[in-house]
Amino acid sequence: MKRFWRSLGGKCTLFFICVGSFLLCAVCIISAFLFVESGFYTHSKDQVFQKTMREVLSSQTDDIIRDVENYCGSDAEEIYYLPSNGTNLRMIVWDMDGNVLASSEDYLRSEEGMEVFPNDFYVAEEIIDGYTYKNVLYQKPKESVPGHCYQIRYAFVSGFPERDLYRLIDRTVKTGFRFRYSVYFLAFLFFALSVSAFIGLMRTSGRRNTTEELIPGPLNGVPIDILLFFYVAALLAGVFALEEMQYRGSVAFVGSLAVYFLGAFVGALGLCISAAARIKQKTLFRKSAVYMVLCQLWKFMKWIWSISKNAAKGFAALIRSIPTIWRSVLLIVGITVTEFILLFGQYPYSYIYSFFWVIEHVILIPCFIWLCLCLRKLGKAGEELASGNLSYQTNPAGMLWDFRKHAENLNSVAAGMSIAVEERLRSERMKTELITNVSHDIKTPLTSIINYASLIGEEPCENPKIREYTEVLVRQSDRLKRLIEDLVEASKASTGNLEVNCVPCDAAVFLTQAAGEYEEKLEHANLRLITKQSDESLFIMADGRRMWRIFDNLMNNICKYAMPGTRVFLTLEKQNGNAVFSFKNTSREALDISEEELMERFVRGDRSRNTDGNGLGLSIARSMAELQGGTLNLTIDGDLFKAVLMMPLVTYGLPEEA
Repeated sequence: MKRFWRSLGGKCTLFFICVGSFLLCAVCIISAFLFVESGFYTHSKDQVFQKTMREVLSSQTDDIIRDVENYCGSDAEEIYYLPSNGTNLRMIVWDMDGNVLASSEDYLRSEEGMEVFPNDFYVAEEIIDGYTYKNVLYQKPKESVPGHCYQIRYAFVSGFPERDLYRLIDRTVKTGFRFRYSVYFLAFLFFALSVSAFIGLMRTSGRRNTTEELIPGPLNGVPIDILLFFYVAALLAGVFALEEMQYRGSVAFVGSLAVYFLGAFVGALGLCISAAARIKQKTLFRKSAVYMVLCQLWKFMKWIWSISKNAAKGFAALIRSIPTIWRSVLLIVGITVTEFILLFGQYPYSYIYSFFWVIEHVILIPCFIWLCLCLRKLGKAGEELASGNLSYQTNPAGMLWDFRKHAENLNSVAAGMSIAVEERLRSERMKTELITNVSHDIKTPLTSIINYASLIGEEPCENPKIREYTEVLVRQSDRLKRLIEDLVEASKASTGNLEVNCVPCDAAVFLTQAAGEYEEKLEHANLRLITKQSDESLFIMADGRRMWRIFDNLMNNICKYAMPGTRVFLTLEKQNGNAVFSFKNTSREALDISEEELMERFVRGDRSRNTDGNGLGLSIARSMAELQGGTLNLTIDGDLFKAVLMMPLVTYGLPEEA
């Protein structure tokens, strides 16, 4: 059933049901109002029929009397026979003396088969507010009718055999009395049916019985507000057409009015169907003409704003490029000229005011220029201090009050910063000298300890514990010696006191050397080394000893902390004018530490410290890379540890064989 309602036939069925039910509901509602106005609920059927007939006959009386007067004026002795063919109406007209002036021929002979209207009518002239109304129909005693009058008696053929207006009124009254109460139920029923069909149309709009996707209708390309505009225009055109039709008879006007409201409802229903499909596709507002115009207007405003902003930036840059003094002079000149034009243009004869205005500006302009000069001096001092020139001194000559105090404060800041920098440098030098001197002093007794411990271990001894203790002593002494050497080297590298002699070097040599030197260590650690290098020769400016120390530290870390049974990747490639060395391995322990923290001194990836190491290797490697113009960065992704050494390539000063 769902597929049927989504088909073209189902949608047409819903459409006609909706329109037809709406029209029938409107007819029921209009009928209910007419029933109330005509007294269907307060009068009997005969009373309603007579009332309706009286109104109809009243509208026809003037034509009947005119025909009678025209005939009687030519020959008053003959009776004017009114036509009886094609109508159910019969009548007799008398004058004031009771003479028959006109009559339907069959009604004159006998009233048999006739339904006589209950009361006779009197027709006379009447003057109301100075206007004379002819052939006014009265239904009251003859004595109370003013002036000359005619008496009319109406009757109808029993059963209304002829198809005319009177038969239609009879059938309408009878049918109205039959449905006067059920019309409300029918109105509700047709309204519910129309609403149900409308909901069905809204649900099936934009849908097809062959697919679940939304398919736009034939008018989807036309913006909804354009359709709404044409709909409103059509409604207004219909209103003007109705104004013309009301002069062409009641039947034509009522028919035109019905067609107008039917077209209005069908157009509104079509708009609702199109709007429902657009809402489902989320294009109701986005594809409307108003939205498109607003978008274009917004783009135009953005374009204007961009031009204005760029113009403002250009003007501001132009103003900033002008020195402070000249900028200030231009400002004060502009203000002065503006004041002169505005003030003296209104008061051309105010000589006293002009005198004081000149005195005022003679005083203010030099003060303003002096203020700008002071600000320029202070700004220059700030720029020098910001650039690192701590020896710059501001000359406070010619400055007064807060300007002089501010200049003295800037000089004090420069002196204080110079002292602070000097103290910092002296402190760094003292640290370096302290580490170097203490390390040298420690090395001498430590060397003796190592030598004598080795000699003790070589002496014959029956106690095996003595030999074991000697080996531990020698091993820990060697570790302490390496720590001291690393500490000295880290201190020198971080302060730039390490001697570096950079020469052009083939980057692939370091890769090959590392693979050969650490082949045995990697096999002992159950690690498989995979190397990859660029096909072209890559030359870098580096110190061979310092470069090898970087490789040594990184490869040692891999041997210590890589997970056994995994692969280690060592690659060399060219990227953006740099030789890039990559060291990648899978960590044995979970790396719950950041890259920057791992680069700090005395920080190790092995938090349990169950391996040899002092946490200085990566810090030393980074410092040495930076001393040679390169960078060393770490990347941690889960258990993947990656160190990237980047050294700039050189194309000059290469060996001839290169």
